[in-house]
Amino acid sequence: MIRWLTGLAAVSLAACAFGPSFPALAAPPDGAALEAHIVAPQLTDPNIDQALDDHYAWLDRTAPTNHQLLVYLPGNDGVPANALLVQQQAARLGYHVIGLMYVDGFSLAGLCNGDVDPNSCFERAHFEIVYGADVSSLVTVNPANSIVNRLTKFLQYLDVNYPTEAWGQFLSDGNPSWAQIAFGGLSQGAGNSAMIAKYHVVARVVMFSGVTDALPMGPSACHGAASWLSRHTTPTDRYWGLVHDRDPAYPHICADWDSLGMYAFGPLVQVETSAPPYGTTHTLFTDLKPQREGYNAAHVSTVIDFYTPLSADKTPELADAWRYLLTATGR
Repeated sequence: MIRWLTGLAAVSLAACAFGPSFPALAAPPDGAALEAHIVAPQLTDPNIDQALDDHYAWLDRTAPTNHQLLVYLPGNDGVPANALLVQQQAARLGYHVIGLMYVDGFSLAGLCNGDVDPNSCFERAHFEIVYGADVSSLVTVNPANSIVNRLTKFLQYLDVNYPTEAWGQFLSDGNPSWAQIAFGGLSQGAGNSAMIAKYHVVARVVMFSGVTDALPMGPSACHGAASWLSRHTTPTDRYWGLVHDRDPAYPHICADWDSLGMYAFGPLVQVETSAPPYGTTHTLFTDLKPQREGYNAAHVSTVIDFYTPLSADKTPELADAWRYLLTATGR
């Protein structure tokens, strides 16, 4: 049983609003075709009655499988449909992929900055959103609407309805098979991914513009980190991140990556002035201009289709960085 730990410090920034999803990528020249399943959460479990935007599932039958599932978690007020490009790329890299809708309408910064105990407010909120345990007075997520239940029920649904696609390999005794699952997320979704990796050994954690939880900053850009991140079950070498250096949350993300121990594998590396394997670092940043709204969209441009910079051929300029984050091995 997961035990709730109290007294850990965390403060978060609110995520930016997201625009509509960008059209899905066409099949690449080699003709690789993606299987796509778009499913309303309540079809997988009638007890799910919040956050009813569609789940997404992707599989490239022509790609050699890596026998892992990637679960993408949106940020505050986001939906899986806003980040289809990275989900599709992961499928072409051999992952089974799920874009999971969950209860993400809470602005954790707005709720927790005025809390009488801000040091534990943010961690409690993440915990309740992920596990559905009643540990936060500021968010309301019951077990049926939790990330863990939604993921479990969606995998069961896919296994029953698409038995030839091997979704059942990511279940064990009716629960997620954590060691075969990688989690990726934007902003609050990155924090929820880290919360899962705190209590379960997962295959990988890929953080886009997150984690943003942090205490008030000290004189150094890497002071004020959320302490709950420093104690986690998943090994440190399985965490990877991408941030925009003009993101208002940049110093907080820097601090939280430090708390996770990610700088043990190298310093921040700028993707557009380098190339894979980026000195084998686990921490990447970009200064690329978002395709819309200028640098005001820096926070979401690391992964959201409507804002992420595109090359002349309409492919993501961050595609090499995404591929690296999704496939590089730790050291």
